[in-house]
Amino acid sequence: MKHIIHIVVITLVFLAAGPAPAADNAAELKALRAKDWTVPGIEMKLKLIPAGGFTMGSPKDEMCRRNDEIQHQVEISRPFYIGVYEVTQREFYELMMPPGYDYEAWRYKRGPIHDGAAFCYRYPTGGSLINGASAVGGERTDLNPMECVTWERAREFCRKLTEIERRADRLPDGYVYRLPTEAEWEYACRAGTEGPYNVEGDYAQLGSIHNFAWVSTFSWTVFGTRAVGGNRRPNAWGLHDMHGNVYEWCLDWYGPYEKGRTADPIGPAQGTEKVIRGGSFAGVDKGDKKRFDEEDLQQQVHPFLRSSARYRVPPDVSSYAILGFRVVLGREIAR
Repeated sequence: MKHIIHIVVITLVFLAAGPAPAADNAAELKALRAKDWTVPGIEMKLKLIPAGGFTMGSPKDEMCRRNDEIQHQVEISRPFYIGVYEVTQREFYELMMPPGYDYEAWRYKRGPIHDGAAFCYRYPTGGSLINGASAVGGERTDLNPMECVTWERAREFCRKLTEIERRADRLPDGYVYRLPTEAEWEYACRAGTEGPYNVEGDYAQLGSIHNFAWVSTFSWTVFGTRAVGGNRRPNAWGLHDMHGNVYEWCLDWYGPYEKGRTADPIGPAQGTEKVIRGGSFAGVDKGDKKRFDEEDLQQQVHPFLRSSARYRVPPDVSSYAILGFRVVLGREIAR
């Protein structure tokens, strides 16, 4: 309970400071007082996350827990901003695709990933590929999360954004755009909660999970990601899709947690795989059953989507339509 009280007290101090400054007030952003910030140009929305302490990991009796989720106390010593949503295709293309790229020339549902675009590129217009329907799609999925992006390409996006905002003099001292550390990610995801998910619900029912997380299945007959946010509930700090839609890259190499209480951990100094968090839409397969049941969720959803669930992949993975990222504006970390 102490760490929850710690977060609540700090949050109340933030709220008691008076009305939130305007979202376009760069002076308030640089002073870490703007509760909300919209990055000019790409219109990316950020939320200010207060410093505080929390219990990282999961209790031994949590459903579908894995052995690498050992509970330990973590202190986040400085406030930081984090994306309200996963980075969208529109935001990513603005900084990362070649100038003058002809997005309309590619008419298919599955995107030109060979050019650096997302896999989920256009909405289906009906039917499925297996049943002989056209592979041609409809409206572009600009507001869906960017995916099929390596860890380094995600970092390049952050570096470019940092350069733009530094030239515009819109960065707090010592702060840069980057990927979240694993500790920052879980702290922001939990938003003071201790349970398996950051929104209460009946976790034995897929419909209840859909209230806050997009999870379905991955196949050529079912479209994958969904537009960020949608009608899914955010957590208590206003962050959407921390569970489901796409996995999110973290800054850390994967490894065992440090023992004891830690402050601002950044993971091992080296490794072979990077941490990814949050799970994805590709979670459920009911097989030959008529509907999903609790066993499906226990085997295919909860092990991956929970707040404490950890997964890892090599940093050069480039063709995962289940993997995207979310940005942080935080203290610069040499990695």
